Amino acid sequence: MTRYIIALSELGLNNTNLISLLIQHPCDIVNMFENKNQNLFEKYLDLLPYYDLFSDSAAVASSLSKADDILAKNKKLGIKTTYLTASSYPKEIALLSNPPAILYYKGGEFADISSKSIACVGTRKPTKLSYNAVNYLIPQWVHEDCSIISGLACGVDKLSHQSCISAGGKTIAVLAHGLDTIYPKENAALAKRILETGGILMSEYPVGTTPDRFRFVNRNRLIVGLSKVVVIYECDEKSGTMHNIEYAKKQKKPIFCPSIETVVDKIQTGTKKLIDEGTASVIQQGRDIIGVLSALNSSITKPRLNNIEIKLNYLHTLLSILNAPIVLESTLKTLNINIPTNQDVYSTLVYMIKNNLINIDQLLNLLVENNISSINNTLIFNDSY
Repeated sequence: MTRYIIALSELGLNNTNLISLLIQHPCDIVNMFENKNQNLFEKYLDLLPYYDLFSDSAAVASSLSKADDILAKNKKLGIKTTYLTASSYPKEIALLSNPPAILYYKGGEFADISSKSIACVGTRKPTKLSYNAVNYLIPQWVHEDCSIISGLACGVDKLSHQSCISAGGKTIAVLAHGLDTIYPKENAALAKRILETGGILMSEYPVGTTPDRFRFVNRNRLIVGLSKVVVIYECDEKSGTMHNIEYAKKQKKPIFCPSIETVVDKIQTGTKKLIDEGTASVIQQGRDIIGVLSALNSSITKPRLNNIEIKLNYLHTLLSILNAPIVLESTLKTLNINIPTNQDVYSTLVYMIKNNLINIDQLLNLLVENNISSINNTLIFNDSY
């Protein structure tokens, strides 16, 4: 069946038509290719518009060849395929008004990811506010068996995925291109960690599809669709993150934002608007996880993580996503810390923290400041997706 659904797409059928066929004529999809006669199309009036497509035998043969090529590449790359009416298709996505007829994914199975799912999105240029909010809140939600959904972009997405992984959780990254590549390239190591920890990389696009701008907007509906709650950290009022808000409104998903200061940075204008309009509920501080859990129809069921546990998870996340080696080097130099090359950095720092040899708050603050500075000095971001 999968071969023929992909072939229908390659033949030129749009997503709406594919969904219609999957729901109304699942048993006839194969016959449309195999029988190649008019009887089937005359039997069902709604199939008649497709007759001309299937009368072109060269086009039909080409679509099947392309489908076989996609499936061969998928097998080589470990990419799995599911379609709207298959049991492996994520139930949350199936509820959308325009779900993808076909999904491609790598890693775990959607059924094994916690249904207490939280979309965590925001700017590609986060300030310390997002670093702190992401790394205080996500470990506590993961501790309560929540999963994290995001888009594998730089900034808040990257922080959110890694914070979830560091806390022992499973995360889903929704990509805006084929799964034969990772965009941006610098997040390839993070993508690998997502798969290694039971998470999922997914896309509605087949291998060979490039990361064009409009596809980032499209994928945002899937990030929101997979989630039960949406958390927006920091965003410019004109940024691409606002697409997530529109999808959240349409899908009637609860929206939350962390509290921001009175003096608002440009990158927080969208966040402020959401709060001022009452579109988003406010997360007051780093231990305020109850509101989001309530929106998930859940509550605190386990002993709370203490601050040091949260901060050690924060440290692990930072060490995993630092923009460049110089960030760690300059931080350790400032703090007069010398770690031999044969020693694990995280383990050594944890030992020093627990033995009061260094102050963890000072270490975290300096790592964040240096990483933000490094990013601002070396990278040019497009925050409009």
